[in-house]
This record gives sequence, structure tokens and C-alpha cells, in this order.
Amino acid sequence: MHTIPTQRVRRLAHGFVIAVSAFRRRVAVAAAGAAMVGGSLLAAQPVAADTTYPVNVTFDNVRFTMLNDGCTYLGGFDCPTDYWFELYGVVGAYTTAGASSAANGLPYRLFGKWGEHPCDADWTASYGMTCTKYATVGTNYDFGKTYLCNGSYYQTCSTSYSKSNNTIPLQVRPGEQFKVTALMQDYDALSANDTTCNGNLWFGPYTAAELQAMKFVTDAQNKQISMGYNGDGECIVHFHLS
Repeated sequence: MHTIPTQRVRRLAHGFVIAVSAFRRRVAVAAAGAAMVGGSLLAAQPVAADTTYPVNVTFDNVRFTMLNDGCTYLGGFDCPTDYWFELYGVVGAYTTAGASSAANGLPYRLFGKWGEHPCDADWTASYGMTCTKYATVGTNYDFGKTYLCNGSYYQTCSTSYSKSNNTIPLQVRPGEQFKVTALMQDYDALSANDTTCNGNLWFGPYTAAELQAMKFVTDAQNKQISMGYNGDGECIVHFHLS
């Protein structure tokens, strides 16, 4: 029988130990790599932005049910009652997220020029975009038939004026409320301008399912923005949601 020298046995044993050690290191490295890949796959992914749902707020008309515009002095001898407002004003809609919830960040529609009286015009006139608008008791003044501009702020225009511009598109997230609002004033040259219409309504919050089912449409039925008589005027603003 052939005998392997003791030194060779030792060298073989030493080599085997080295090979086993290297194999273990490769296994450990592979296991670590697998753990890293597995960890990246199982890590929480960024949450997608909340889904928004479209809500269109359309302002239909405003009607004044009481009016007191004082009287007009004629040389101090006569004081006939003024039965007409010279109006400027704004309607608006936005969510609790603010102006960004409205299309292009423009949640307001303005008529006339806020706080100014460059000229007068009939409500439906095809001229005088920045003019105050004549209004009296008992008539429904259609927002789609007068010149409106879009604003990011309730007293300033960010766009030119146009007609049939009376819808404000919103993007509403579940859990948010949205507000529908109106504010109008009568210009007075010799005294402070009078508030003739001021009011708002809140809707929501709604769940995703309610927004998808457009529950807000039903909720808005028979709703209106109104202001009781304040000594200057009394108004009703009709609108609808879609």
C-alpha cells in the first residue's frame, strides 16, 4: 500500500480548509446580495398622489329682491329715489386646498372693475367690459350673458373678459370641502360703496365613492346663495354643480 507523506497530507488538508473557507465567503456574499435585492423589492414604494375628481360650478344668475340706493340730489331741490345699482362683483369656487384646486389656479370670475366706475353698461351689453353693470329689483341677471374675467384674487383680473365664462372647474380630493361664494357691491361716488350681495355655501367633505357618484349634484339641488336685506340690498344667486 502506498503511503502519502505526512507533509503532503498536511498541505492537502490546508488546501481543503482554504477552499471551504472561500466557498463559505462566496455563499455569504451571494446571500448578502440576495438580501439587498429582496430588501429593495419589499421596501415601501412612494404613495401615488390622491386621485382628484372633477366638479364644475356654474353660476346661473343673480336676482335682487330689495334695493335701496339712496337718492340723487338735483341742486338741493329734489331727491328722487335711485332704483338702479351700478354693480361690480365676483363669484368664486375653490376647495380647502385653495386656488390651486381651480382650473389654472383661477377660482374667481369678476364683472366690472373692482371698486372703480370707469363707465356704466347694461348687464348684457356687447361693450363696456370693465363698466359697472346696471341692475334693479326683480330681474334675473344671467352670468353667462355678461362679461366676466378670470382671477386668482377676488379683486383682480388675470385674463381678458369674455361671455359664457360662468363655469369654474374644480379638482376635488376625497376628504376636502369646497366653497361656492358671491360678493357684489354698488358703486357710490359720494359715499362708501354698498355691499348688495354677500354669501357662500360649503359642500362636503366627500369620500372617493361619493365624488365618483357625483353626490354633490344632488346636494346642490334647490340650494342658493342668499343675503337678507342689509339696508342696501337683498339678493339670491342661483348656481348648479355638475
